[in-house]
Amino acid sequence: VIRDILEIVRKGGEVKKTEIVYGANLNFERTSKILKWLIEGGFIELNADKYKITEKGEDIFREIEKVATLFKS
Repeated sequence: VIRDILEIVRKGGEVKKTEIVYGANLNFERTSKILKWLIEGGFIELNADKYKITEKGEDIFREIEKVATLFKS
């Protein structure tokens, strides 16, 4: 789920919560909790109701992708 949200924000540049909810197939309550955790961790930023991935978020996304690749092998 974290990977999905980071990917949506990463690809979208700046996205609204609704786009994340539908893109990750989650409800608003769960999405809000995860987004709060990602903001507090410095992985994404919220600016004018839009979410944007940070450098730290880009780094962790790449690491998650590496791990996912290992499991696919």
